[in-house]
Amino acid sequence: MKFSVSKRVASGFSLIELMTVISIMVILAGLLISALPGIQSKINRGKVERMMAELADGLSKYQLDHGIYPQNPPNGGERDIIGIDGSSILYKHLSGDWNEDGEVDFETDEKVYVPRLSFKENEESKDPRVGVSGDGKFVILDAYGNEFRYLAQPPNIDPNERETFNPTFDLWSIVDADPTSEDDQARHITNWQSN
Repeated sequence: MKFSVSKRVASGFSLIELMTVISIMVILAGLLISALPGIQSKINRGKVERMMAELADGLSKYQLDHGIYPQNPPNGGERDIIGIDGSSILYKHLSGDWNEDGEVDFETDEKVYVPRLSFKENEESKDPRVGVSGDGKFVILDAYGNEFRYLAQPPNIDPNERETFNPTFDLWSIVDADPTSEDDQARHITNWQSN
C-alpha cells in the first residue's frame, strides 16, 4: 500500500490585492458620500413641488365651493411675514380644522380639501406636513421643515396695491434658503415662475 502525500499550497489574496480592493471601495464610498447632499436636495425639492401641487389642487377645490380663495387679512407687513401667516390660513381652510385642535371640525360640517394636512396623522410622522408655529398656530411645512408661504388678495384690488405676482394667489417655499437674502430667492420654489 502506497500513500501519496500531496502538497497543497494555500491559496489566498496577497496583501497588495486586498489593499487595492479596499482602496477602490474607499474611493467609491467617498464619491457616493459627496453626492448624497445633492441627491437629498433634489428629493426634498421634488417633495416640495408635489406638496405645492396638492395645495394648489385643494385651493382650486376650495375656490369652486366658495367662489374665492382664502384671503390673507390686511397686515401691511413684510411680504414674507404675511406669507408665513398665510400658512396658518391655508391650514385652517384646507384641513377643516378651524379651532386648531389638530382634528377636523366635522360637527360644523367643515370640508377637508387636502387630506394629508391632518395634524393627528402628521404628529407621529417622520416627514410631517403640519407643525405648530412659535405663536401656537398650526402651519403647513415643506420637506425642509419651513412654513409654506401663501398670499392671496381680493380679486378687485387696485393693481398698484397688489402684492401678489399671480392674480389668484402666490404659494412658495423658501426651501433651504435664507428668506431675507436676495440671492437665495432664486432658489425658492414658487407658483409664479418656473424653477
